[in-house]
Amino acid sequence: MKFSFIENCLLALNGCLLVFQLMLMGSIPSFFNFSIINLFIPVVVLFNLIFFCYWLMKMKWPFLLFMGAFLIGYSEWNLLYKFPNNTVRKSSSTFSVMSYNVRLFNKYRWIDSSSIPASIEDLIRVKNPDVLCLQEYSRSEAPRLDAYDYKYIQPSREMGKSPLAIYSKFPILDQGYIDFEASTNSGAFIDISFRNKRLRVYNLHLESFRINAEDSLFSNPNSEALQLKFDEVFRKQLTQIDQFNAVEAVNDFPSIVCTDLNNTQFSKAYKALSVDRNDAFTLAGKGLGETFYFASFPLRIDFIFTHKDFKVNAFEVAKENYSDHYPIIAHLGWD
Repeated sequence: MKFSFIENCLLALNGCLLVFQLMLMGSIPSFFNFSIINLFIPVVVLFNLIFFCYWLMKMKWPFLLFMGAFLIGYSEWNLLYKFPNNTVRKSSSTFSVMSYNVRLFNKYRWIDSSSIPASIEDLIRVKNPDVLCLQEYSRSEAPRLDAYDYKYIQPSREMGKSPLAIYSKFPILDQGYIDFEASTNSGAFIDISFRNKRLRVYNLHLESFRINAEDSLFSNPNSEALQLKFDEVFRKQLTQIDQFNAVEAVNDFPSIVCTDLNNTQFSKAYKALSVDRNDAFTLAGKGLGETFYFASFPLRIDFIFTHKDFKVNAFEVAKENYSDHYPIIAHLGWD
């Protein structure tokens, strides 16, 4: 089967993109730093899907390249896109957890609406989680959330800290705060009892990018400065996970980690935090599971990780535009 000059060029480009995709997803080793580009894996995959459809319509063998890459990176595809799974082993003893970056309940009017706090309150009432973890919390703008008798709100310490809150329908047996060093971000936890079993819920907000209008991926010198900014953020995230692990190391109870990771499922931060934990989305989610858009690219940067003792009955992304993040809800249980 002969190829035209243009088809040969497309084949070469397709091959390079497939190898690039496998390196970005961690399916094959890479000696390069893809800290920024990792955020755009869905775009690289989209181009490779377009190539796959092109070769398939042409009835030419290069469509097999995509299938080969899919098989090589099969386990990583489960992180990127999840087909509905009707074979999840469910528990009859369940409770629900919601994680939501509420962006200060629209305190500075990023969204042109004065009803955002009320809309978020309505959403929480409809979803009715038993435990609610909120990042970028604002005491002054927060709705009452009267359904929750118990709550732990990050104590006021330094000015400029991005506050956290955890609401619970179960009595809080213990609580604590993780003050990330040299950062406006932090973590918190509560211990609760469910069906006479004690468990811990963490709420973590890892280092943010704080991208501004002058940052650019494609122009110098800003592109180089942006790479350095991302590298520094990623290093801080790993340091913050180390701080969290130091707290978790002395915890004797099964734990759940709700987090705005500010990074994707292909990052070192994700790999560090998911060690010996289940990602609730990969067990019971569907689709891309995107929770945030960066320059119009869909990203999954909000997660609920669980101790392996828990079963994940269901997972949902509530796609309501009341913040720059979507809330996520996991229905968990144990027998």
